Amino acid sequence: MKNFPRFLATISAFCALSTAILAQSIEKRINDDSYFGASVYRPYVFPEIKDTPAPKGFKPFYISHFGRHGSRHQADNNATRAYTILKKADKAGILSPRGKELYADISTLVEDHEGQMGHLSPKGAAEHRTLARRMKARFPSVFKGKKRTHVFCQSSVYPRCLMSMTNFTTALQEEAPRLDFEFVTGERYMDILAHDFYNSKEIFSSDEIMYDSLLRVYLDPEPIMKRFFIDNDAAVKPVITDTTRLLKGLYTISAICDCIDYMGINLFDKYFTKEEIVGMYIPYNNRICGNYGNTIEFGDRCNWAAKWLLEDFVLRADKALENGSPMAADLRFAHDTGVMPLVALMGLEGFDKKFPRAEAHKYFDTAVHMTMATNFQMIFYRNKKGEVLVKMLYNEKEITIPALPSFSGPYYSWPALRAYLEPLFIDKTPPTVG
Repeated sequence: MKNFPRFLATISAFCALSTAILAQSIEKRINDDSYFGASVYRPYVFPEIKDTPAPKGFKPFYISHFGRHGSRHQADNNATRAYTILKKADKAGILSPRGKELYADISTLVEDHEGQMGHLSPKGAAEHRTLARRMKARFPSVFKGKKRTHVFCQSSVYPRCLMSMTNFTTALQEEAPRLDFEFVTGERYMDILAHDFYNSKEIFSSDEIMYDSLLRVYLDPEPIMKRFFIDNDAAVKPVITDTTRLLKGLYTISAICDCIDYMGINLFDKYFTKEEIVGMYIPYNNRICGNYGNTIEFGDRCNWAAKWLLEDFVLRADKALENGSPMAADLRFAHDTGVMPLVALMGLEGFDKKFPRAEAHKYFDTAVHMTMATNFQMIFYRNKKGEVLVKMLYNEKEITIPALPSFSGPYYSWPALRAYLEPLFIDKTPPTVG
């Protein structure tokens, strides 16, 4: 044991190095592209498709899918928070020339949001049409059979999800005209697709306090205040009484700009340094992870809400595997609040470990793993003997479950995978709250 202190020192050094590398990675990505700092508002990035060949004799015949809505406009408060503050500042005559430019740009963005708060943008519609076409091209055998022509589609009640479903299925039917679609929505399906977390108000309230604290750690407001307001504290402070609220508003309206790129406005690059974008991104990323992710503090309460969704995947697969089933695909369209807990509950690689919410950026990068139109699929394969394998995709990339041995590569025996999944959702007792 005489070398144990040296061992601990080595481990500590490695952890410190890993943390530094992760931080550098975030800074480098944002330095290369400011919209890496947009967190969950970053538009979908289509990856190069790579498929590990299926074991001999196995062909895909059924797909079970979950898709987050595509790129959209901001919701009410996120769109107008900074605008309301800047409008008041403009009337008070405390905006600098640069501040007046910012106010004009944000006013233009807010005007475009009128009557469109939270709704799908043209980019979001295109994302889902493209995802559907890529699915059809990648798994043609699923959609060309004479017997399997039915597609069951369920959506969140929010218009951005309904419109995502509309664009996805319209494009899919253009590629496969023989398909027969069934569409449903309503509170019954919200309980499946976007079930509320256990004591969610407590989670969100606690994370908002953390968010405010982290903003004070990672972002110096002084350069931003000097940039946008006149050099007169006696005039500015009575008007700008909550700097944190202003910074949060500036971030959320800036982060949405790439989703509505037809406006030609990029607030990030025009008004903020790369370091400031990093400073805004990390606290927001960590708040989102606290709200919906697999954190030490709230992960069990968030993941619990995905039990209904996972059950839906399994039970609908059971029906699709019955002899004579007409099902070609089950399609679901909802929110990040559904998919983040689902992949953690399932224990998918990269999502299976809990992490502290205040340091979530070291473990979970929302701009990479939870963009607009984020999607998860289970692709079912069968051979002539009737044996069934399943391959899972996350954002169109093959993904595995570390806790479960595969049949071959990313391919899992359905009986083994089902046996692994069922205990995860069968007991829906709410988690113990510490």
